[in-house]
Amino acid sequence: MWMRVALIAAVAGSLSALYSSGFIDVISDPERARAALESLGIWAPILYVVAFACLEPFFIPGLAFMIPGGIVFSASELFVLSWLGSIGAGIVGFGFARFLARDFVESRLPERLRRFDDRLASQGLRTVIGVRLTLFLAPPAHWLLGLSKVRFAPFVLGTAIGFVPGIALASYLVVFVGESIGDWIANRPPGTFALLALVIVVIVRIRRRRAKQREPEPDAPGATPRGEADVSAP
Repeated sequence: MWMRVALIAAVAGSLSALYSSGFIDVISDPERARAALESLGIWAPILYVVAFACLEPFFIPGLAFMIPGGIVFSASELFVLSWLGSIGAGIVGFGFARFLARDFVESRLPERLRRFDDRLASQGLRTVIGVRLTLFLAPPAHWLLGLSKVRFAPFVLGTAIGFVPGIALASYLVVFVGESIGDWIANRPPGTFALLALVIVVIVRIRRRRAKQREPEPDAPGATPRGEADVSAP
């Protein structure tokens, strides 16, 4: 318990220090972030990956790192560094959630989520890849996977595989479109993303309904099993 309290205090203190030091303001301004990265010299790639991994799980958007990174790094460099940073972010969020709340949440999971949790335990790699492809860098995805039964090795491998398409596309857009991609996202009305979320929910529900329709119906109590003749009559 004391270790958990100390960890929470350390994370909260670190985030507070970053906000009060003006670091968050720097990474939110592409020009200032670019100048900061260029001033770091050979340390820039290392600090880029570390900052990405440590801050993204706590609601600092990945694009806040990728947009200035696209000005300093080439497309291939940005892809590799952002991919490593995103894997690190997943591990940080996963470890934070599992260390702090795993036992508490496991005992209180509703049956529907418990079945999904069992699926993560038995088909962890495929499920993690699907989560990463659909939710990408959403911090709650890191936490939910950390609270699940998925083992660490499938989690890391599935995260690494599932992030490849999204990071590759984002790296291409950031480098060749530049800051305009960030401006485009910032200028979208909230209804755009609400509509996108609604479409995703509808698709997921349709797929679940089709999967349920394909499941064989259980036999009624006392009924003759399918494919077997009733031999009890004289």
